[in-house]
Amino acid sequence: MSELQHTLHRVQAVAAEGRLPVMVFDLDSTLFNTAGRHLAILRSFAEVEPVIRPIVDGLVHEDFSWRVDDPLRDRGFHDEAVLQRLTRFWFERFFHDDWLQHDLPNLGAVSYVQAAHRAGALVYYLTGRHVGGMERGTMDTLLSRGFPVYTGRTLLHLKPDFHAEDKAFKRVALDQIRSFNGEVVATFENEPGNANLFLDAFPEGDHFLVGNVCSPDGDAPADGLIIVPDFLCD
Repeated sequence: MSELQHTLHRVQAVAAEGRLPVMVFDLDSTLFNTAGRHLAILRSFAEVEPVIRPIVDGLVHEDFSWRVDDPLRDRGFHDEAVLQRLTRFWFERFFHDDWLQHDLPNLGAVSYVQAAHRAGALVYYLTGRHVGGMERGTMDTLLSRGFPVYTGRTLLHLKPDFHAEDKAFKRVALDQIRSFNGEVVATFENEPGNANLFLDAFPEGDHFLVGNVCSPDGDAPADGLIIVPDFLCD
């Protein structure tokens, strides 16, 4: 039995005892792959900066990681003036409702969250996306991709504003998680620093570090985190 499957069995066991199992899921680079958003923005930028179009036309989702300009640099493009304009162009769009439609679920994510919900979990989406710019697009993509929402035992918690620091926001959210008076069975994150935070706060849970896309300046993962490439249970 895989660790992901074992966690689902834990959800069922907690629910059978009449207690509330809590599952905490980050969104970007955890449940969702943001490569499509990066690529859509880069293609739009290529319309105004055609010098990069020959490179952009050959890119696929797998070429992207943390930074939108990495695929260009990897292919030998180093015009810093153009790359700085790209960064500004990207920044004005990446954190906006209208571009979230390009995100796709990571492998197995939809089925796994559905299974957790069916097993009795409170599905708590805790994301660094912010109120006042990303809530509509976030709800639209959760619904359109098939994640459980509006079905009871689901909650979406976004940052109160864009400038709130992600880790500080999630540290504050620990009190809300405790207020559910349930058992935190598992958390899922792509950022080691956030995953470490959950491990410290809820040591009895299973804490997953998902995928390989995270801030290059982030913390090292603590011992005790479960590292998985995706949500496939095979």
